[in-house]
Amino acid sequence: MELFSYVPGTFFLLIGSLAVFASYVRQISNYRNRNKEGRRWSSPAPFIGPVFIIFGYFALPIEFSKWILLVVVFDPDTVVTILSIPYLFKMLRKQ
Repeated sequence: MELFSYVPGTFFLLIGSLAVFASYVRQISNYRNRNKEGRRWSSPAPFIGPVFIIFGYFALPIEFSKWILLVVVFDPDTVVTILSIPYLFKMLRKQ
Protein backbone atom coordinates (compact mmCIF):
# COMPACT_ATOMS: atom_id res chain seq x y z
CA MET A 1 0.00 0.00 0.00
CA GLU A 2 2.95 2.31 0.50
CA LEU A 3 3.56 2.14 -3.24
CA PHE A 4 0.31 4.01 -3.90
CA SER A 5 1.63 7.07 -2.07
CA TYR A 6 4.17 7.54 -4.87
CA VAL A 7 1.66 7.42 -7.74
CA PRO A 8 0.30 11.03 -7.72
CA GLY A 9 3.71 12.63 -7.31
CA THR A 10 5.25 10.46 -10.00
CA PHE A 11 2.39 11.29 -12.35
CA PHE A 12 2.93 15.05 -11.92
CA LEU A 13 6.70 14.65 -12.24
CA LEU A 14 6.27 12.81 -15.54
CA ILE A 15 3.82 15.37 -16.91
CA GLY A 16 6.15 18.22 -15.92
CA SER A 17 9.18 16.47 -17.39
CA LEU A 18 7.31 15.91 -20.66
CA ALA A 19 6.35 19.60 -20.74
CA VAL A 20 9.97 20.68 -20.25
CA PHE A 21 11.14 18.17 -22.88
CA ALA A 22 8.48 19.45 -25.30
CA SER A 23 9.73 22.96 -24.64
CA TYR A 24 13.23 21.97 -25.73
CA VAL A 25 11.86 20.20 -28.82
CA ARG A 26 9.83 23.30 -29.69
CA GLN A 27 12.88 25.56 -29.27
CA ILE A 28 15.01 23.32 -31.50
CA SER A 29 12.24 23.09 -34.09
CA ASN A 30 11.84 26.87 -34.15
CA TYR A 31 15.58 27.32 -34.59
CA ARG A 32 15.91 24.75 -37.37
CA ASN A 33 12.92 26.09 -39.31
CA ARG A 34 13.55 29.81 -38.76
CA ASN A 35 14.26 30.58 -42.42
CA LYS A 36 11.59 28.43 -44.06
CA GLU A 37 8.82 30.21 -45.89
CA GLY A 38 5.39 29.79 -44.36
CA ARG A 39 6.73 28.38 -41.10
CA ARG A 40 5.15 30.01 -38.09
CA TRP A 41 6.98 30.49 -34.83
CA SER A 42 5.26 28.39 -32.17
CA SER A 43 4.52 30.08 -28.89
CA PRO A 44 5.95 29.03 -25.53
CA ALA A 45 4.11 27.68 -22.51
CA PRO A 46 6.16 29.04 -19.59
CA PHE A 47 5.93 27.80 -16.02
CA ILE A 48 3.78 24.75 -16.86
CA GLY A 49 6.56 22.15 -16.72
CA PRO A 50 8.30 23.54 -13.63
CA VAL A 51 5.02 23.93 -11.75
CA PHE A 52 4.06 20.31 -12.42
CA ILE A 53 7.53 19.10 -11.43
CA ILE A 54 7.54 21.09 -8.18
CA PHE A 55 3.98 20.01 -7.37
CA GLY A 56 4.85 16.38 -8.06
CA TYR A 57 7.95 16.68 -5.88
CA PHE A 58 5.86 18.02 -3.01
CA ALA A 59 3.34 15.21 -3.48
CA LEU A 60 6.01 12.54 -3.06
CA PRO A 61 6.66 11.27 0.47
CA ILE A 62 10.31 12.32 0.46
CA GLU A 63 12.28 15.00 2.23
CA PHE A 64 12.18 18.48 0.66
CA SER A 65 15.31 19.92 -0.91
CA LYS A 66 15.52 23.53 -2.06
CA TRP A 67 17.44 22.41 -5.14
CA ILE A 68 14.17 21.38 -6.78
CA LEU A 69 13.44 25.06 -7.32
CA LEU A 70 16.26 25.13 -9.90
CA VAL A 71 13.93 23.35 -12.30
CA VAL A 72 12.73 26.83 -13.27
CA VAL A 73 16.19 27.51 -14.72
CA PHE A 74 16.17 24.36 -16.84
CA ASP A 75 12.96 25.23 -18.70
CA PRO A 76 13.85 27.50 -21.65
CA ASP A 77 10.35 28.98 -21.97
CA THR A 78 10.29 30.02 -18.34
CA VAL A 79 13.76 31.56 -18.51
CA VAL A 80 12.90 33.57 -21.62
CA THR A 81 9.67 34.78 -20.02
CA ILE A 82 11.42 35.84 -16.81
CA LEU A 83 14.13 37.66 -18.77
CA SER A 84 11.59 39.46 -20.96
CA ILE A 85 9.45 40.84 -18.11
CA PRO A 86 11.58 44.01 -17.63
CA TYR A 87 11.38 44.75 -21.37
CA LEU A 88 7.62 44.30 -21.27
CA PHE A 89 7.29 46.85 -18.48
CA LYS A 90 9.60 49.23 -20.33
CA MET A 91 7.41 48.98 -23.43
CA LEU A 92 4.25 49.51 -21.40
CA ARG A 93 5.66 52.70 -19.84
CA LYS A 94 6.42 54.14 -23.28
CA GLN A 95 2.81 53.79 -24.43
